[in-house]
Amino acid sequence: MLRRLPTKLFAPCDETKFVDWLTAVVERYDGDGVEDMPGLAYPIRHWEVANEPSMQGGHGHFFQGTSADYLSMLRLAFETITTADPEATVLTGGQAGMQPSFTDFWTPVLESAAGFFHVGNIHSIGSDHSFFSDGYRALLDETGHAGAEYWITEALVSTWPEPGQMSPTGDELGQKTLTGFATAFADGASRIFNVGPHDPTGGPGPESDSAFLLLAETVGDFTSASWAGESLVRFDMPDGRTVYAAWGGAGLPDTVTGVVETVAYDGTASSADAAGFSAAVPTLVTVG
Repeated sequence: MLRRLPTKLFAPCDETKFVDWLTAVVERYDGDGVEDMPGLAYPIRHWEVANEPSMQGGHGHFFQGTSADYLSMLRLAFETITTADPEATVLTGGQAGMQPSFTDFWTPVLESAAGFFHVGNIHSIGSDHSFFSDGYRALLDETGHAGAEYWITEALVSTWPEPGQMSPTGDELGQKTLTGFATAFADGASRIFNVGPHDPTGGPGPESDSAFLLLAETVGDFTSASWAGESLVRFDMPDGRTVYAAWGGAGLPDTVTGVVETVAYDGTASSADAAGFSAAVPTLVTVG
């Protein structure tokens, strides 16, 4: 599937037929009561225009064509989707990392794509600790999309050893999961799709899965995320609480006083005096 079918995927050669087809697809699944699929229970309101179009050889083929070819398809798809469903959200096709070959493909696309997508989109399958969050934010800013929202729609914690070190243990992967996701949110990612155990390899393992679920259950509905210090991320919650993700010996801001509730990456819960707190391991600290 990765090598044969996608070699036939090009930008549309008949734009009229493409528009007719895409309009029918959006109408079938948008849940607006017009030409919907019979029995539709969960409408589709978010659309990603192709998958990793810069991947055109080697491990995977997902699109055949130049940056200009993809840009033409993105523009046509955006106009078609938003005409059929004005409230739909359109994402760029996931960028398969920040390696030079991928940024070379995407830079001219993004430089000319203003008004033709709502959300940027980056992937990282075991390639980067925080899923290229800072680099992709910078790329969007440099190509005229400062402040544009972006999602990480494929995120998988790396199980590869650091140079000169042994492969990480399950416990270390649990720690990397909490710090990596917290870092990506602080760098500006709005949503992160965890590949985790869905990866064909089985993923990083149960410790990583547990740390991810802990973070999702604790701060999954945060209203904002920001850096509060080195190795310290602040999550503002809709009910007025503040949750800090801390690691690497980080303490809490001086404005935090009294007893705080803590839970380590492995689920170990405790409490601590804010003034003396230091994160020996990745820890979530709830204030208020």
